[in-house]
Amino acid sequence: MKRILIIEDDEEMRSLLRDFFLEEGFEPDSVDNGSEAFRRLAKEHFDLIITDVRMPGLTGLDILPGVKKLQPEVPIIVITAFGSEDVQRRVYERGGTVYLEKPIHFDQLKELIDQMIPPQREIWREESPREG
Repeated sequence: MKRILIIEDDEEMRSLLRDFFLEEGFEPDSVDNGSEAFRRLAKEHFDLIITDVRMPGLTGLDILPGVKKLQPEVPIIVITAFGSEDVQRRVYERGGTVYLEKPIHFDQLKELIDQMIPPQREIWREESPREG
């Protein structure tokens, strides 16, 4: 199962994202600040990271370079309710993969995730008829 780390200080948004990822068949883990995110990323591997920009303490922009050092191959979606061209530019300069402005459109988020992490497909094996 693919693992997702959600870094979001707003409890309601964190819960919405967690529920969305569960419904999509992922294993979501969530933290409410950048410091806790670093602790998790140092010990555990994730297939996707989604972070808010504005959080108390370390912001999403602050943690991007460190996240890329710890898990350079992992795509990072950065979300914000306070978007601007400057914030978008800084997200990409610091290693963000995708920049999204709130409110999140979950159908768009699903499409993006399917592009970044192809869905796991079940392997069907056709049973050969038994000879009797």
